[in-house]
Amino acid sequence: MTNEIKYKIIDSTNNEAQRQLQNGVAPKEDFVIRADFQTEGRGQRGNTWYSPNAENLTFSYVFFPPKLEVQHQFMLSQAVSVAVADFLIDNGVQDVSIKWPNDVYVGMRKICGMLIENSLSGHYVKHSIVGVGVNINQTVFPENLPNPTSLSLCTNRQYNLDDEFAKLIGLIREGLYFISRKNEAALMQRYKSMLLGLNRTMIYRSGGKVFKGIIRDVDSHGYLVLEDEASHEVQTYAFNEVNLVVPEMIKENI
Repeated sequence: MTNEIKYKIIDSTNNEAQRQLQNGVAPKEDFVIRADFQTEGRGQRGNTWYSPNAENLTFSYVFFPPKLEVQHQFMLSQAVSVAVADFLIDNGVQDVSIKWPNDVYVGMRKICGMLIENSLSGHYVKHSIVGVGVNINQTVFPENLPNPTSLSLCTNRQYNLDDEFAKLIGLIREGLYFISRKNEAALMQRYKSMLLGLNRTMIYRSGGKVFKGIIRDVDSHGYLVLEDEASHEVQTYAFNEVNLVVPEMIKENI
């Protein structure tokens, strides 16, 4: 059973996990910081993660990987995104996919985001703070969010957050402890089987350019291999260098 530290309100679960680790008060094994409400919830690329009070799951899983080399740290992202996808599928949600590198989508709508912050020691990952936000019971979203959805909107049901948290944490823990060099190929295969846009034409933006592209691969370091449909040029992108343009954003970007 993973240690859980729960707050009614906090600035950010990732921030609190960092503070506990830095101040030496954190548990010595895996633990979870969970909050009903975050005043400064953080997402990727410096974005904020908005979640109303006690409607969704917002937490940070702190993982101490046994001998995970830095060059294989993308496996953490893969394992957690696959676990969240499996959690949704287990709840009867259809058309679940992973948007590179680790957002989880239903159709073309975002249901989960995550922010993974790794601390390195030499050639190994010392610990990983896996911040996760999954929309569960929320049905009304701010207008500035282009494509949100929730488990409740997908299934027309309301959920007990504690029960769903226990299910999800179990899957995440199982996924993280599955990580090893011998399982790298199997994890990559599972990740790619859920990858949104693999061998499919979609619209992307890189810098000031908006173009139709086709994902051809994701390598073991997490780099995206994308083919420009018009020029057939194949280019490799690091995180933050290219973004998928969701349908609600197409008109304003082309």
